[in-house]
Amino acid sequence: MKLKLLVITGLVLGACSGEIKLPDAPDDLIPKDSMVVLLKDMTILESAVQNRYKNVTVFYKVMTSSGKAYLKERKITPERFERSYDYYVVHDAELQEIYTEIMDSLTREGEKLQNQ
Repeated sequence: MKLKLLVITGLVLGACSGEIKLPDAPDDLIPKDSMVVLLKDMTILESAVQNRYKNVTVFYKVMTSSGKAYLKERKITPERFERSYDYYVVHDAELQEIYTEIMDSLTREGEKLQNQ
């Protein structure tokens, strides 16, 4: 019995390579610089909608339709956006760069507004 357990454990451990394979980029991946613009605009949109609609259900409905309209205006399908975002989520260094650029841009714009 102990021998069977030892063999099974060895096989299971031997099958584990210890490496995590990250998914490849989708064929229609939105480039990082474009993703910065999209996510920045959607962040501003979300803030405006959240400021206006306090009810969570209404906020969700308005944000969903507004987000889809924004993507349609940019000629990007929601599915393409989701595939690209899912890619960047698992490639956290790239996603961190995207959000750093967004924060830097929003900070610069905020400073410009304060100085007017």
